[in-house]
Amino acid sequence: MPTQEQNNTASNAAGKVAKILFLSLFALALVVVSVSFAVHHMRLGFEKEFDRILISRVQTDASNAALAVNGDDIVNDPAQAAVKYSAVLQYMLMDANDDDYTNQAFCLYNYSNGALSVLAAKESDILVASTIPVSEWLSSEIKPYEIKDKYVYHYMVPITDSEGKVCALLELSAKSDQIGQMGNGLEKVILKTVILAVFVALFIFSLQYLVPPIITLVSKKQSEAGL
Repeated sequence: MPTQEQNNTASNAAGKVAKILFLSLFALALVVVSVSFAVHHMRLGFEKEFDRILISRVQTDASNAALAVNGDDIVNDPAQAAVKYSAVLQYMLMDANDDDYTNQAFCLYNYSNGALSVLAAKESDILVASTIPVSEWLSSEIKPYEIKDKYVYHYMVPITDSEGKVCALLELSAKSDQIGQMGNGLEKVILKTVILAVFVALFIFSLQYLVPPIITLVSKKQSEAGL
């Protein structure tokens, strides 16, 4: 009879362990999915707002810098204009904040005979104006042209001379892939923390089911050994 009781106790304990394991896995999956969705949704919202601010800043800076460029200077003496605007634009468009998770670059191009040539620039591989067809940015309206990728934004402002002819192009580009890397790292850290917290909580919770049967079995064995 005692053997039968021990078997029943062991069976009940095994059933509780299986139940706890199943509930633990279900809870873990539910928490991970919920937290992943919430964190990713908040991250997308943050990145969307960050992009909006970045685009507004780039457009404002490029437009203001373009107003400081005199098209006639470029038409009359491109070499002298290159010297002059290298200093001016470097001051106006330099990437002053190293902690804003963006890399910024600019280039002032001379537009002549249907082609672009560099006059003044902060060299960077994110500048693209010289690689795209002139017809994409040059229109009869003579208005700014933009290209938006996931983490890169390009803004190009045509510059005219006193006769209203386009003689130059100012490009300001900004790359914010660091914000994406930061988001990826933050999501991983949060998920690891949540998973660890869930495991600890489930372990502590399961003790109330595991400890009593174990104590009962140990007590019965000690009693049988004493007999």
